[in-house]
Amino acid sequence: MKPGTAPHNQTPPRWAQRLLSWLHPSDTLEEVQGDMEELYGWWYKERGRLYANIRYLISIVSVMPPFIRRRQTRQNYRQPLLIHPAMIRNYFKAAFRSLSKNKLYSFVNLAGLTLGLGVAITLFWIVRFEYSFDRYHSKADRIYRVNSIDRFGEQQPHIHQTIIKTLKTQFPQIEKAANLYGWGAKTVKAGTKIFNQNNVFFTSGDMFDIIDAEWIEGSPKQSLNARGNVVIDDETALKMFGGNAMGKTFRFDNLTDLTVSGIIRKLPVNSEFPLQMIISWETLKQLQPEFKNEDSWGGGDSMDQGFVLLKKGASAEPVNKGLTSLALKHQDDTGIAKFVLQPLSEMHFDTEKDAYNYSMSKWIIYSLACIGMFLILIACINFINLATVQSIQRGREIAMRKVLGSGKGQLIGQFFGETAILVFVAIVFGSLLAANLIRYSSEMLNTQAAQSEIWQGSTIVFLLILGIAVTFLAGIYPAVMLSKFEPIRALQSRLSVPSGRGVSLRSKLIVLQFVIAQVLVICTILGVKQVKYFYSKDLGFEKSGIITVAIPDRNAANCERLRSQIMQHGQIRDVTFGLTTPASHRNHWWGRIKHHAFADGEETFRIQHVDTNYFDFFHIPLVAGRKLTSTDTTSELGTSKENTDVIINEKAATDLGFKNPEKAIGQKLEIWGSKGTVVGVVRNYISEDLKSKLMPHIYFYTTWNLQLASIRIDPQQKAAALAVIEKYWKAMYPNHYFEAKFLEDDITKFYDNEKKLSNFLQLFAGIGILIGSLGLFGLVSFVVTQRTKEIGVRKVLGATVPSIVKLLSKDFLKLVLVAFIIAVPLAWYAMSRFLEGYTYKTDIEWWIFAMAGMLSVVVAFLTISFQSIKAALMNPVKSLKSE
Repeated sequence: MKPGTAPHNQTPPRWAQRLLSWLHPSDTLEEVQGDMEELYGWWYKERGRLYANIRYLISIVSVMPPFIRRRQTRQNYRQPLLIHPAMIRNYFKAAFRSLSKNKLYSFVNLAGLTLGLGVAITLFWIVRFEYSFDRYHSKADRIYRVNSIDRFGEQQPHIHQTIIKTLKTQFPQIEKAANLYGWGAKTVKAGTKIFNQNNVFFTSGDMFDIIDAEWIEGSPKQSLNARGNVVIDDETALKMFGGNAMGKTFRFDNLTDLTVSGIIRKLPVNSEFPLQMIISWETLKQLQPEFKNEDSWGGGDSMDQGFVLLKKGASAEPVNKGLTSLALKHQDDTGIAKFVLQPLSEMHFDTEKDAYNYSMSKWIIYSLACIGMFLILIACINFINLATVQSIQRGREIAMRKVLGSGKGQLIGQFFGETAILVFVAIVFGSLLAANLIRYSSEMLNTQAAQSEIWQGSTIVFLLILGIAVTFLAGIYPAVMLSKFEPIRALQSRLSVPSGRGVSLRSKLIVLQFVIAQVLVICTILGVKQVKYFYSKDLGFEKSGIITVAIPDRNAANCERLRSQIMQHGQIRDVTFGLTTPASHRNHWWGRIKHHAFADGEETFRIQHVDTNYFDFFHIPLVAGRKLTSTDTTSELGTSKENTDVIINEKAATDLGFKNPEKAIGQKLEIWGSKGTVVGVVRNYISEDLKSKLMPHIYFYTTWNLQLASIRIDPQQKAAALAVIEKYWKAMYPNHYFEAKFLEDDITKFYDNEKKLSNFLQLFAGIGILIGSLGLFGLVSFVVTQRTKEIGVRKVLGATVPSIVKLLSKDFLKLVLVAFIIAVPLAWYAMSRFLEGYTYKTDIEWWIFAMAGMLSVVVAFLTISFQSIKAALMNPVKSLKSE
């Protein structure tokens, strides 16, 4: 007799039944329970409950070991092992049948998993690439960059060659030290070819004792030991000379001739040292006289960086202590309060410092990793939800398997097999999707991950781990839940989706899905708003319709000749010359300005060399004093003791202690040993990007450092204006490469990373909503199937299509609204933290959250309505026949 067949009022107490289940052997428990339950009913009927309870307890004791001998059952049939090949084959055969039978749910699950896994694989490749920077160097763990910290706490990698020379001799922990000076892009003339060569550097052979490079011809010790020597990579050699470049000579920037003394293999793209043309340090001394004095502690350039290689076993800590003492000793000459070693492994993620290659914030990398995990989680939630609602349809299948002898482990194995098949197919499709996404994603994030080798051993390991993790995460709950079904209830069609914890869990999972999706949407909308704010913000000067071209010789006479020639043409409206434009990331000059008002006696100002037309050209208004004139001193700073008339901006006047700019007129300043008198104050403008703080500026009239021409053109005649500029520029500088840029484009590039990240978020927020909508579509399809007869009855009784749609939609839409309420504070916190990094930023307004909420509700409603309307329009007769 099976347990549970006696009338309810004649069953033993629950505590007694539980005691029996604890104390009796499990292999005969079911049989003994049935027999004792039948005896309890007879005792109850003959003598009452008290007597029946006493006899039941005595019987429990009598069937306890060691009072009974356990039955040694012999099974003629031995259940096969779960991992037996035949069982595995059976699992997969059954899994394929189940998946083919439920095509809609299989497609929804496969599509969701493919999208989630495709994104995860793409982001894995990007994150792996970013973390691989400079790991290929054999001594990477011993390589450090020497950074300087000024008295204002700003840390930059500006190191003069004298410091590196001192490190070699005074620090026994250091094995090698070298300077690396980056000159960016320069004009190169090889035979009749003239082109712009990127990634030009100056260094010594010691640099290649620190970093790794494959030498095709030449050697570090010999190739960079003499003036005029240059080493190029194999791609540059092919471009310049067709490949056979060793010993050949070319003209460099119309300044000197260089001879190829070595060729190296092109360095990997995941390197902070994009060395394509490396010129000997002795040549730099020839081209830049200030580098001849190796005992000078002054100066320093943002692209003059120093690197050291520590000896094996040496620690950076004692070196840092010694560097602090060294900085204090020479602080009057350098203005540096401290030197510090920065590990090579940290350089790529340091976005606050100047770099030879691009930098990637760890905040962005962590965000990418989180997006990948969230999308996989959304896809797994889809699988769990659809698997649990399918459980009703599969109840009889499970019951028959149990009746025919399948154990719990075998059933779990079968359901895991189904999950594994889906995950495997999704990984295949996801990998194909990722192979296409990686290029698009790399462009959006300004990373070179697409140029790296993506199919490495680590990719296979990641896919294996990802497949196992997703299979377990998505399959564990449905497998265990389905394996617990009672055969009798299933065969009697009395199964239903659990009304307690089951519904609650499914509701929570739907809410979690849409919380993630809505956080992504809110962050995306705010990101787009911030980028638009960047582009529309008034910078305080005129930037439209302006073309910039370099002035190679910086000669004032040639500048005036070029101005007069191009101004004769109607397409050209105005011209000015200066060190750089008002807003630029190039040619930054900084100087320590001395004045008694400063707390430390001096403060760092940004220095700008301009001509007399500069402020009128850029529409930068004067708020006090006068403009610069051609009669003002033009002597080179630091070499002349003559008084120089200067203009400052409002920020500089404030720093001098004058809220009223008029009172700053006549103030005496000192810079690099030269004297300056403030004759004018101009209005503040944004001179870098909107992430940077407003800096004090000082302007000098100059005729010796005019490096850039800014030309305002007729916007209706761009092509004709460019042709005029190129004609006269090339006539004046025939041996240089002509490159014209629009100022607006240059300023727009300040925010390339933000723009690309915004596009990236838009893409993956859309994918997140799509995956969530697929899951919602599957759930609604199941609900419609289960309630087909109910819908038919309602229609017969007069229910309208809108009322039926409302009936099927309201519960799901409530969950979407709950998700929105949870998502709002999470998204607000995330974006508040993100905007903290910007000096100028947009506001987080209420309509951003409202728009995201409406978007989620509309998408969810359209997804639900598709199936709901279809069910509502069905003929009631067919609906009623369906059951």
